[in-house]
Amino acid sequence: MPNLRARLLEAIRDAYPKNFERLDPSKALGENVFDEPKPHPNAVLNLFVQQKVRSALPMAYYMAARRGLDSLMDTRLPTSATLSGQTLRSAMRGLMALREMELKETHRIVFAASNRVGCSSTDCPSRYPGGPLDTEIIGAHQRTFDRITGSAVAGTRILQVLSAGEFAEDTESKFCGVCVEKMLAAHGGVRRKAWVALPEVFCLGG
Repeated sequence: MPNLRARLLEAIRDAYPKNFERLDPSKALGENVFDEPKPHPNAVLNLFVQQKVRSALPMAYYMAARRGLDSLMDTRLPTSATLSGQTLRSAMRGLMALREMELKETHRIVFAASNRVGCSSTDCPSRYPGGPLDTEIIGAHQRTFDRITGSAVAGTRILQVLSAGEFAEDTESKFCGVCVEKMLAAHGGVRRKAWVALPEVFCLGG
């Protein structure tokens, strides 16, 4: 049994990494490491809490919280996926903190694109002259912001790697390639910031 547990923990460490550098979206993350039928992330979180798999808890909390409050508090789930009061409070607290960070940082990335030096296109929404913004420019920024944050619904996807298309999907007011690359790089910094904050926002200590 100790050998079996060690092998299982090794698989868990890959799916619920402790270090940001190991957070590889191309690999099976979270409950995807389990066989079918996939367990609900709440059930996985309960298991790790009960078994004191501390290295996997930050990611497990995130995987459960990213689906939003309805998923965390779903009364139709089996007992194994029903969170205790303390775990639920920690998950809700973390979700609210991550969602606030997601909205604030995404707004900064998208709207601070204004007057960005190095744009490759004069039509890029980032290259507008001084003075009041026109409706088209405001709309381009707002649509990009909504596309990134709105898709999270009541949850969060702050650790998800975004695609260039999410910043340049508009057919009318597209951000140029230079600006898109800068926004993607900035979001990479946000992902790292969120990762570092996981233990604190989910009340896990250092």
